[in-house]
Amino acid sequence: MSKSLTTTLHHLTDLRFVAESPEGQRTMIDNEKHARTGMSPMQLLLSATAACSAMDLVVMLRKRRLTVKGYRVEMVGERPDAVPSPFTRVTARHILNVPGLDEDTANRFVEMATHKYCSVGASLKAELDYEVVLEHDTTPELTA
Repeated sequence: MSKSLTTTLHHLTDLRFVAESPEGQRTMIDNEKHARTGMSPMQLLLSATAACSAMDLVVMLRKRRLTVKGYRVEMVGERPDAVPSPFTRVTARHILNVPGLDEDTANRFVEMATHKYCSVGASLKAELDYEVVLEHDTTPELTA
């Protein structure tokens, strides 16, 4: 049985948008050059990838009854100077303050979180489909 998630993106002005979940959570997405109010779409993609693997990692640490005193993921995405400009390489640096966590276990958990469990990372390989719906009147005006 497949699951579906939905979100709606609303255009605010120029290159400024707000994404809204069915539950009402909102995220600003902004690619303006000045006075930005949110992350760019590519920054959001990096953040979503980091959050996805980090959440999976925290679940694994909890199962081991380890306490997370601090944890952050620093992401670097490399892109060509072209259009489109997809990430060609993404590097994640996981910085963990988890007493009792050894390096081998940390490496194994990060590997599994990144390559086995992270749905966002796996989704980067997904087939993208689209549909176009025009809400304005597309019939030409008749002139007498």
